[in-house]
Amino acid sequence: MIMNKKMPSSQKLEYRYYEMPENELVLPLLGEDWIRPYGENIDYLHFHNFLEVGICHYGRGEVILNGKSFRFEDNGFVIIPDGIPHTTNADPETMAFWEWMYFDMRRVMEEVYPKDRISIKNLEYTAKEYSIYFQREEQPDMARLIIAIRQEAEKKKHLYRESQKGLLQAFLIEWMRMCHMEERLNQRIEIHNCMAPAMEYVEQHFRENIRISQMAELCNVSESHFRRIFYEITNLNPLQFINLVRIQKACGMLKKTHYSMDIIASRCGFENTATFTRNFKRLLNQTPYQWKKAEASGGKEINYHINVKKGW
Repeated sequence: MIMNKKMPSSQKLEYRYYEMPENELVLPLLGEDWIRPYGENIDYLHFHNFLEVGICHYGRGEVILNGKSFRFEDNGFVIIPDGIPHTTNADPETMAFWEWMYFDMRRVMEEVYPKDRISIKNLEYTAKEYSIYFQREEQPDMARLIIAIRQEAEKKKHLYRESQKGLLQAFLIEWMRMCHMEERLNQRIEIHNCMAPAMEYVEQHFRENIRISQMAELCNVSESHFRRIFYEITNLNPLQFINLVRIQKACGMLKKTHYSMDIIASRCGFENTATFTRNFKRLLNQTPYQWKKAEASGGKEINYHINVKKGW
């Protein structure tokens, strides 16, 4: 891994939302369409709703991962958990050929840790701390797994889904080994377990009126201590987390149903449509109607800007 200086944080982020095809664990973005002058006319970072894996076939430049810069070159690989700010910039007047895949790691974790929601949550939050760029020769086992997953995604031979499931479980294990995730899990397991009841509660009760004091009580800590630890783990304050969960649920309903905005607002925990629209626009810089219209236009990728320093 070749790392340059730590990069300053960017005010503007872009949320790139992808929808996983039905019954699939991998969304591949492959082929010559991804030969590009990466970073040209782009001065902001972005993040995704799925774990992203990139393969650099050729090119030179930098990958910025969670505030740090890495030089990339031919036969490079990148693993970026969902929610991690990043971008790829080719050297000036240079084309680079990257291919990208998005993995539904939540479903993979559920296969590896069946009926163990706490372990899955701990793994998810610990994984978000670890994004990596590496050359093929530095991590040959992981490189082989990624290439095998890519081949299955491209060729779609008989039983490719079953093959991908096994390869993705092996990917998860190898990734945990690479980032010493077991040690990191053990170091933070107590804190994560303390906060997990509140996170689980929000996931299950996002439609209801949720009080921060109630979340703290579920974790058996004071509200002030809860707020501090919660931010340390998620980089969000509790209200931001609640609104993020609600907006994510709303995005799913906007894409998959024809419900009115009033119904979606109510079913996602907002007092009224005006409150729903205001929070949606604060997070995604578009109204729910604009978001739905953009999605209906047929693009696979939908981008939104978030000013992270102004808050929600």
